[in-house]
Amino acid sequence: MKMTTTSRLLRFYFLGDIFVILLSLFQGGDWLLNTQMAFACSLLITLASFRSYHTFVQRRVDAGLIPDDKFDKYYEDDKEEDDDGEKENVAPRVAKVGFKQSFQNLALSYKSALSLYRIFSYGVLFLAVLFLIRHDTLDAIAFFVGLSVVPLSSFLSVLFVKKGLNETNE
Repeated sequence: MKMTTTSRLLRFYFLGDIFVILLSLFQGGDWLLNTQMAFACSLLITLASFRSYHTFVQRRVDAGLIPDDKFDKYYEDDKEEDDDGEKENVAPRVAKVGFKQSFQNLALSYKSALSLYRIFSYGVLFLAVLFLIRHDTLDAIAFFVGLSVVPLSSFLSVLFVKKGLNETNE
């Protein structure tokens, strides 16, 4: 069964959240409330970012601004046969992007950066912090631990996927 990137990441996010829940049970107090509200907000922001950038890229592909096959060469097998029949790793070619191109990309992507999904999700984060402050239950360390689950899980998932790819290629 082939697993999509989003479902693989969600699995890592929830595994990280289970670890934080166990940590919260040992810490006591308002840790569980803080970490879970922060985790939910962080996950919402991440999913909103995925959605807005996916929509942005899909619209550019549909408009013909990005050819469908432009990046196919980066998804091909990164090994090629040499004269002895053994495979050798070949580093992907990465084009240098100048300041002008970077600024153009930034100007074109402002719509996805300011999408309603992302604005709404950051608003939810803001309201969650206000809620915790209002009820005198905000624990900044616990809140930041909850916020860090998604980025750290993303990082760890990349490490595990890369390690798994290296083992299958050997």
